[in-house]
Amino acid sequence: MTKKQKKLYDFILQYMSQNGIAPNFDEMIAYMKLSPKSKSSIFQYLTALESEKMITRIPAKERGIKINERR
Repeated sequence: MTKKQKKLYDFILQYMSQNGIAPNFDEMIAYMKLSPKSKSSIFQYLTALESEKMITRIPAKERGIKINERR
């Protein structure tokens, strides 16, 4: 996991713990201090986290992120 992926993962954990739902793309972009047009960067980070089995994304659902159990 890269530093940026870890930063995003930690943000998702914190956000979900405080709000009970996952952050949306705009909130993740703002937290990562990316350009508002950087949805592809967030998508790449989420894809990497999913391939590492850290998260599961629920297709076609806004805020559709589930944190997988840590082993």
